[in-house]
Parts: sequence; C-alpha cells; structure tokens
Amino acid sequence: MEIGRSTGSRVRGATVLLSTQWLRYLLQIANIVVLARLIGPADFGVVSVGLAVVGIASVLGDFGLSLAALREETLTPQQKSNLLWINSAVGAVLSLGVALAAVPIANAFGDDRLIAVVSIAAPAYLFRAAAVQFQVELNRQERFSRLAASEVGGDALAVATAICLALLGAGYTALALQGTVAAAVSLVWAGVAAGWRPGLPRRAEMRRLLTFGVSTLGTHAAHYVTTNVDTIAMGAWYSAATVGFYTRAYQLVMLPLQQIAAPLTRVVLPRLAQVADDADALNSALARAQRLVNHALLAVTGLLVVCGTPLIEVVLGAPWVPAMQYLPILAAGTVFQTMAYAYYWGFAAQGRSGALFLSEIGGRAATVVLILVWAPLAPTGVAWGVVAGQTILWATGTFFFAPRAGLRAARLTATAVVPLIVSGGATLAAWGVDGALLAHLPASARLVCVAVTWLLAASALMAVCGRSDARLIAQTARSVRRRRPS
Repeated sequence: MEIGRSTGSRVRGATVLLSTQWLRYLLQIANIVVLARLIGPADFGVVSVGLAVVGIASVLGDFGLSLAALREETLTPQQKSNLLWINSAVGAVLSLGVALAAVPIANAFGDDRLIAVVSIAAPAYLFRAAAVQFQVELNRQERFSRLAASEVGGDALAVATAICLALLGAGYTALALQGTVAAAVSLVWAGVAAGWRPGLPRRAEMRRLLTFGVSTLGTHAAHYVTTNVDTIAMGAWYSAATVGFYTRAYQLVMLPLQQIAAPLTRVVLPRLAQVADDADALNSALARAQRLVNHALLAVTGLLVVCGTPLIEVVLGAPWVPAMQYLPILAAGTVFQTMAYAYYWGFAAQGRSGALFLSEIGGRAATVVLILVWAPLAPTGVAWGVVAGQTILWATGTFFFAPRAGLRAARLTATAVVPLIVSGGATLAAWGVDGALLAHLPASARLVCVAVTWLLAASALMAVCGRSDARLIAQTARSVRRRRPS
C-alpha cells in the first residue's frame, strides 16, 4: 500500500498518532515526576550534558531518509531494503564513534561520570537508525496503531526500567539507560509489526532519495546543534545542578511541541506533497493546519508559564523551584518556533530541501553565537540566546524565504493572531489574579486556581474574538469523531 489515501484515512491517522502522543506526553510527565523525586538535579545535569554532546548521532543515523521515503508516491521493495541497510550501516558507525568518544568527552568536561553516561547511550544510535525504515513502512501502510504502539511500548519499558534502577540507587546511570532501552524495544516492535523483511542490498535507483535525504540532513543537524548547544554551554560554565534546573525547564516547555508538531508531520506531509504543485491548495492546507497547531501549542505554553511555580513544586518537588527562572524565557521562544512550523512543512512538501536548509542555517548560526556569547554572563543568558535565535528564524522565514517558495507568509502569520490574543490575554489575566490573590495558597490549590482562571479567561476571549477559529476546532473535532474507527 502506497501514498494516496482518503481524507478520512488521514484524519484517522492523525487522531491515532496525536492521541498516542498525548499518552506519551503523560508518560513523560509521570517519568519526570517520579525520577525528579528519586534523582537529584546534579545527576540530571550530567546526563543532559553527555546526551547533548553525542545526541547528534540520532540525526545523522536517520540521514534524512525517513522524510525522503515519506514524501515519495511509490517505493520499490529494493529501494526500501537499501534504505534500511544504509540507515543501519550509518547507525553502526555512529554507535562505535560515540563509544570511543566517551573518555575524551569526560576529560573535556572534567567529569568521569560522563564515561558511563556516553557508553550506556551508544547502542541506542544503532537501534534508532535500524528502526527508521520499519517505522516509515508502518506509516506508509497507515498502520498508525502499530506505529504508535511501538513508540509507546519502548517509552513505557524505558521509564519502568529507569524507575526500578533509580529505586536501587543507580542515579545517573538509570537516566542514561532510558534511551537505549526505548530504542531497542521500538526496533523489535516496529520490525515485527511492519510485516516486511528487507532483502539484501542491491543496485536500485536511489539518487533522488539520497539527494533529498542528504539535503534535509543539513537542516536537521543544524536544528540539533542549536537546540543542544545551550545545554553544552551550560555544562561548560556552570555546575551540573544548574544544568539540571535548566534542562528540566526546557523539557517542560518543549514536550508539547515534540508531542504534537513532530508526529503531525508524518500525517500532514504526505497530503501536502500531493498538492504541492497547486499553490492555492497548498497554502490553504498549511493555513488550516497552522491555525489548529497554534491554538493547541500556544494554549499549553500559556498555561505552563502562568502555572510554572506551583506546577514545578507539585510535579517535581520544592528542590526544583529554581528551574522557574528559565521557564517563561524559554516559553517565549516556543511561540516563534510554533509560528514557523508551516514553513518547514511547506518546504519539505515541495521537495525544496535546499531552500529549507538555507532558511534555517543563518538563524541557527546566529543562535549558536548568541548562546556562546551570553552564556558566561549568567545562566539565564543561555535561555535568552535561545529566544533570540527562534525570533531570527521566524523573521527570516517570514520576510525572505517563504515568499520565494510561494508560501503566503502573511496568511500563515495571521493564523497566530487569535491564538496569541487568547493565550496571551488569558496568561496575563491569570498572572494578575495569582499575584493578587493566590500566592499564599498551598502549591496544589494554587495550581488548580490559576489553571481554572486561565481557562475561564481564555474561553471568554475565544467567544469575543475567536469564533471563526472555535468553529474550525469544533468542525475538526466532529470530523475526527465521525471518522474514528469502531
């Protein structure tokens, strides 16, 4: 079964994947809650630094071939097999390279714990690379339930393993092992669920796939570097505990984006690729998707900001409250990241991998420079560098690159106006009520009151200025219910 599905099938696919992503989100929150009470900030910090340094191997292991395979109308059996063997070979080399780098990395940061952290993480990069094409096959066959199960199953077993080891006092090694366990389980699960067995590598037409993959690889690598250089810079200048506070705040802010936008790409991109030659249809589809994503992500961001202090105290525990200094700053950056997501979809759907790379590289280079310059000034300087970089990326995409690709940047930007008014207004209202009336309450009661205040304010603003968007959300929800499989 190849790409060319009905709208109903797309909606069901989106429903399954997004529902599962929220399950993964809740699983990750539970993971954060439990492990934060079993393992201290310093252990979280050292693991974050180690994985930030070597984690680019995950991007390189994919080699851009997952997107290349997803956007193709048809793939021959030999092309699929060759893609899997290419990914696996790259993953094996990367895993070996990561293992050999463990001692030099530990020496560079002056922390011997990094030897264990990096060595334990090394096999994960082979497992993830080998799983890529099995997961793509499940996606192309629209076996979304099986694809989701492979991901959730890996996450669940990894969390359970980490908690058990943490209870035994394993500390940072329990955290480092999570990624390897999740990758191994997902590989086995996806391999069995796909019902496809690769043949031996043989000659086949691969140039188009490899060219697109290598081109998008640069974009993904640049994205990885700029989203992890902050952790590396923090580790170079500040204590492991400080890094732990920063990375927990970053994780809380980024989890919603990771759990919505990334999986939605799997469903949206094949559909967008079908209408990529029709500018009107492409821009209409992008605008609709962007409006929905803006409301979902900006709402979660606003709630995180206004509920931050009681949320961290309830979820992570009082020792983690210093993480709150970073959360509002980082949340500002996710606003611009959310608003720019349609450009990524549009470039990828059109096969403009070169334009995608160019639209990202300048802003991401600026992000790296800003983080490195501001990091020595204060820990919050790192967070401000991230925000400045996201702002530059959005601005260059909006005013320069998107119009040159036929994407209607003004229309796409306008989709954020109502979500910003609703989320921003509700956040300011709840923040005012919190400061005036709720600060003396216990953390759990304060969290509930602030969240309820935010929701009431957001509902009122939506009724006043967001009726059109409310209808779109309601129509989408009804469409999902009608097409939900029995």
